Amino acid sequence: MSEFGSHGGFSAPGGASGSNDGPSQGGAAPLLRAPRSRARIETVIPCCVNQLLTASLVEDVFRVQGIVVSQVSIVGIIRKAERAPNYILYKIDDMTTKPIDARHWLGRGKAKQAPAPCPVGVYAKVFGILRGSAEVKLLEVLQIRVLEDMNEFTSHILETVNAHMMLAKAREEACGPSAPPALSEGGLAPEYGEVRPEFIQAEVLRLIHECPRQEGKSVRELQAELGSLSTKAIQEALEYLMVEGHIYPTVDGEHFKSAD
Repeated sequence: MSEFGSHGGFSAPGGASGSNDGPSQGGAAPLLRAPRSRARIETVIPCCVNQLLTASLVEDVFRVQGIVVSQVSIVGIIRKAERAPNYILYKIDDMTTKPIDARHWLGRGKAKQAPAPCPVGVYAKVFGILRGSAEVKLLEVLQIRVLEDMNEFTSHILETVNAHMMLAKAREEACGPSAPPALSEGGLAPEYGEVRPEFIQAEVLRLIHECPRQEGKSVRELQAELGSLSTKAIQEALEYLMVEGHIYPTVDGEHFKSAD
């Protein structure tokens, strides 16, 4: 646990975090109220959007397979960014499920200055607090920034797998051998070390999307760049992405381009 804390800790810097002031009258969303005091993250759990949207709400606490998730980080594409008088509403898509709403409150001073939202279509890293109900969930944004290096996307996937493995292992040790498997449903993998298909699909789509060549990305290149994954896993990801309309073959059945 101490290893995870040393890598996962994050203190929201002043000016980069959301404001403490929410709307004072009828504009407030019913599922979310602005924080009354400046939030400070001591331990952030890296997550995928699917985990957040499928988290269970027990006694006002969100849990993913028994692991409490509140202060989290996600990485995904900004699909939508709308500015309201007191907040900016983003839709963040990491391609593990539908996009999640992320609401970034603005301080009174910031609202008057009308800062521009992060651009649509770029990858961003979001630090926030999971809010809402069992049916509808959203992120209260503490910080959002555009990725400067796409390696951060891959790193986030690895950090997510590692963090939940460590937390699940610690929970199993605390509860004893009779505890149910921690990652069998709604988590990252049914067994330690196995990456969920959603993560493979997201990584394959990212690599294809980034390829500037007219003929697109080849299967051989994907296998070289994703050396830790089996050929079967990559092929299954390609088939899924084609069926869903995210990619299409070009010069032959071995080269693919992004449909976006």
